[in-house]
Amino acid sequence: MKKSIFAVFVVGLFIFFTCEVLSVLAAESAKKKKAPTGKPFSGTTLHALMEDIVDTHAIEPFLPEFESLTGIKVVFEKMNYNDMHEKLVPQLMAGEGNGSYDFIETDNYWVGEFVMAGWVRPIDDYLKKTPDIKLENYIDAVISMFTVGDKKYFIPMWSYPMGLLYRTDIVGDPNFHKFYEKKTGKKWAFPPKDLYEYSAMAKAANDFTPDDVYGVAMQGAKIDPLVMELTNYVYAMGGDYYDRKKWDATFDSKQCMEALKVYQDLLKNAAQPGASGAIFDDAIIVFQQGKAVFALTYNFTMVYLMDKKHSTVYDRVDFIPLPGGGLQGGWGWAIPVSSPNPDAAWEFLKWVESKEMQKRRAMGGGMPSAKWVYNDKEFLGKYPYQKGAGRMIAIDKAFPIISQSTRMIEIIGEYSSSALIGDITIEEAVRKANQELNQIVDGDPLVEMQK
Repeated sequence: MKKSIFAVFVVGLFIFFTCEVLSVLAAESAKKKKAPTGKPFSGTTLHALMEDIVDTHAIEPFLPEFESLTGIKVVFEKMNYNDMHEKLVPQLMAGEGNGSYDFIETDNYWVGEFVMAGWVRPIDDYLKKTPDIKLENYIDAVISMFTVGDKKYFIPMWSYPMGLLYRTDIVGDPNFHKFYEKKTGKKWAFPPKDLYEYSAMAKAANDFTPDDVYGVAMQGAKIDPLVMELTNYVYAMGGDYYDRKKWDATFDSKQCMEALKVYQDLLKNAAQPGASGAIFDDAIIVFQQGKAVFALTYNFTMVYLMDKKHSTVYDRVDFIPLPGGGLQGGWGWAIPVSSPNPDAAWEFLKWVESKEMQKRRAMGGGMPSAKWVYNDKEFLGKYPYQKGAGRMIAIDKAFPIISQSTRMIEIIGEYSSSALIGDITIEEAVRKANQELNQIVDGDPLVEMQK
């Protein structure tokens, strides 16, 4: 009887403690379910294709910090610009959630193509949930490059206005001024008042400097490098590729033909050898080595050119707006429909476009798209040439936004290259290009939206 009572007691005690343990475990489990961890995407790895340039480099050192904050690892696949579009498109076409890239950077002239193809997600809902990101805080001219219809698809990442790069030691040399005046019969005045005067200065500089120093570093390679550079000549002349109200092609205008003639003249009489096949990197290396006096290029090149470890002209270089205005370009963040992790990708975009990261990227040499950065004393103190960036962005002009924007660049580049090397005349090149430029906007719904 005692044994029986004792046994019952032991069993009861066991059941009591078991219930208590289970109760504690259940409570802990409930706490875990109720309490947010703050890292809902922990363990996720995001992949992105990025251009191998300064703004990418400015972000990279802080990626471990983002991983610590969110548990999300970010991997940048960096490559040369010329190959990016070709690499991106198959991934964008992969279908919802089936691509390799979780977020992308989009060049402004890909915008129409990517939106009309349905390759990028609208981000309106994300923006509503993220009051810290307000598109009105970005430069208006940059916002306009990434605006298609009523929906939002892009957040401006950075801008690349193009302007006039020059060596201050030669341009400021009184002996060069006398040489220029004797050669041209014109009084020296800088900056040049128009493209013709700039051309005269570049050719004079080519003759004034030693044989291994050229008047201008140029990037004439077919297709993209040539069109990026040539467009500055077109815009400075007051030309354009389309009438942006009627949307008739205008590449056969007097202004565009004159731009091609000036470009061809400099290519033959002032540029470095092989300039007709040079890409951006080639042209900048020429300038970096002190082998050129002028260049029409992107403002972000100044970061490289002011680096005394890699540039022989680090203390003799400046950058100003091109008379008449040049090409305004920029990159925008987007989340592709094919992204395997769109919500985690938005976490990255929120972080990288926070005010703190905008400042860090700017101080690392990136070209800001946010208005406030261009009033920041620390930023302007480190990069004084950026004081004129606001004006440059205001007078420069972006490419037309059409559905077949990539084809537009190909048409301009193919016919311009043929004219520049002498296979066809400039008049024939612009006439044939114009026919094809009209064809690709015929019936384009994106063009119809802009009329």
